[in-house]
Parts: sequence; structure tokens; C-alpha cells
Amino acid sequence: MYDIWNSLCALAVLEGKIEISKNIDNKPEESGIFRRSVGKIRGQIRDYRSGIYKSTMGIHLVEFTDHYELHVDSYDPQKYPVRHLIIDSPDTLIKPACC
Repeated sequence: MYDIWNSLCALAVLEGKIEISKNIDNKPEESGIFRRSVGKIRGQIRDYRSGIYKSTMGIHLVEFTDHYELHVDSYDPQKYPVRHLIIDSPDTLIKPACC
């Protein structure tokens, strides 16, 4: 069965980041593409991730109450955790000394 999430992932690869309405029929957890994950806290409900076959890149889907945000990471954190932190999420590594 065709899944809209495959097309949305391909579009995100081309665009870098896309916003998706939550009125689509298929839910990410039903697609078989994504695994539950974590991400930078931005008020989201949950995070999902998927790797890209034969690529260093990863897909990150962030679910908010009214929409999804789908973007491409240069490095899939499952395969390249250190590179992902340094390149895709450097502010995760840098914490203010005072707080």
C-alpha cells in the first residue's frame, strides 16, 4: 500500500524542511517508516526519526498539536550520534555555565 509519508520524506529531502497539516489520513506510527525518538524540546507532542538508505542523512518528524514539521538531518543520530550532535544539533552540546 502506498504511504503518503514516503512522498513527504522525499519532498523534505528536496526542500530541507516542510510543515504538514495534521488532517492527513495516515499517522506516522502506522507508516512503518518512523521510530519514536527524542528531539530538542520545542513544545512538541513527540518526535519520530527514520534513516535514509545508503546515506548519512536522517529524517526527523516533529509532531505538534496542530501540525507536523519534517526536516532532514545531515547525520542520522542512530548511525552517527556524535556527528549528529556536532553538525545538526550543536546547541545541545553547549550549555550555559550559569544555569
